[in-house]
Amino acid sequence: MVDINVVVVGSLHHNTLGVVRSLGEAGIQNSRICVLLVDKQHVKKNLVSESKYVDVNNVFFVSEYAEIVPWLQKHYDGEKRKVVICCSDGGAEAVVGCADELKDKYATPRTIIPIERLSEKSQQGLIAEKCGLYVPLSIVYQVDQPLNWDVFPCIIKPHKSATGAGKDDVRIFTSKDEMVKSLHSLGTNIIQIQQYIEKDIEFQLIGCSLDGGEKIIIPGFTKMIRQPKNTNTGYLLYSPIEHLDYNKDAVEKYIRTIGYSGLFSVEFIRGKDGKDYFLEINMRNDGNAYCVESAGINLPYIWAYYQTFNELPDIPITFKDPIYFIPDFKDLKIAFKQIGLYKWFKQFKQAQSHSIYNKQDMGPFKYEFWHLVKRELKM
Repeated sequence: MVDINVVVVGSLHHNTLGVVRSLGEAGIQNSRICVLLVDKQHVKKNLVSESKYVDVNNVFFVSEYAEIVPWLQKHYDGEKRKVVICCSDGGAEAVVGCADELKDKYATPRTIIPIERLSEKSQQGLIAEKCGLYVPLSIVYQVDQPLNWDVFPCIIKPHKSATGAGKDDVRIFTSKDEMVKSLHSLGTNIIQIQQYIEKDIEFQLIGCSLDGGEKIIIPGFTKMIRQPKNTNTGYLLYSPIEHLDYNKDAVEKYIRTIGYSGLFSVEFIRGKDGKDYFLEINMRNDGNAYCVESAGINLPYIWAYYQTFNELPDIPITFKDPIYFIPDFKDLKIAFKQIGLYKWFKQFKQAQSHSIYNKQDMGPFKYEFWHLVKRELKM
């Protein structure tokens, strides 16, 4: 039995499920894994609770991100500090913003720059440039103000990840008239307008930072193969970091500059011009991160162990062979149109990592499959 107590803060999403599985696979008993879900429905039987690594009596709900910290304060049991892992932008902003308030009871992700500033993509970009990373041209724009922008094509996105609809609000425009007509249909009034980069590849660094960047573990990188609209959770290849030529010093300088401790991912586009353009850092567990566990490196466990014992666990932090990750049902509709059902099933079977399917933990897959059938049949 591993003497670690963890609170996983997330939503009804495969991100949260991946963290729960990673902790359970490391030997942490489900009685020591508390799951706090941010969801208005409060449905006890759900994607996450169906995992064998979860005790349903340890699954709790709040309706809003603002309720997370009060819940943590109220439910502290007076024993040793518990480790918090965040699986959503809103959850991370709430927890990191109160890291000092929680520090005697919980080991949380933290930064030395206020999380409210770092949640703004424009602020992330300014820091990235100072650290030596390339950043696309961009401005912050309030929807009801005059628009002074003439770089097309361009992308618009919420200024803060925790507002609007997240990546669902990311849109591409080829003209000013086209963009102006759509501005008021967004889920937020303050947006970032950004130069569209013609990409060669899109890649992502998934890692864990300890002691404000004194120790940074980035075992590998993801490369998109088949990407759904407005998200980087698609069919992808996860490869050892030695296979990627990137500005490691600048990335690590960035993490040390913001003083971040916790699980993270950093997103880049490699343009046709050969430059790697910084897009954003996600200061939480990433939606694709279970592929790292499938490759043999358990980042959630590393974070939880280090916060509990102040030393690294004796487990691998490198791997040799690339692996494929497939987001199961989310990928199916896109793949069906692009490559057909037969080839998709072949890729599904060959993938070493999945967002929901797991031979050792089939409950979430069965639950999601049944609900997909009911939705399609409108039962």
